[in-house]
Amino acid sequence: MRRSPIVPNSDLSFAASEFAKKKGLFEPFHKICYEAFWQEGVNLGDIAILQGLGEKVGLDPIEMKTSLESSEFKEETNRQYREALTMGVTGIPSFIMGRYFFSGAQPYEFFKHVAELVQKEQAEKG
Repeated sequence: MRRSPIVPNSDLSFAASEFAKKKGLFEPFHKICYEAFWQEGVNLGDIAILQGLGEKVGLDPIEMKTSLESSEFKEETNRQYREALTMGVTGIPSFIMGRYFFSGAQPYEFFKHVAELVQKEQAEKG
């Protein structure tokens, strides 16, 4: 993970993710956006960049642009944003593993420790 030189307006990327979800391509779209942002520092607030990333995973770039410009997913993304705030999400990336919530880039050892705790707790529950 590398910190991006820009802080994009994430409204468009959230809406594009909803578009991808509607088309059954959320997982590959999410992955390519995540990698593009955290490895290459691309501006996920730019429709043209989102279209290009979407096209790489099989989304129609023209249809995506029309959807994003129409604010088709505005209500849904606003609802998700409000829900995230109630959970304590204040930054990215944020993670929920079992009953544990943490935010921000963390070292591998931290993830491993939390995953081991969750596995132990689940095994104890039976």
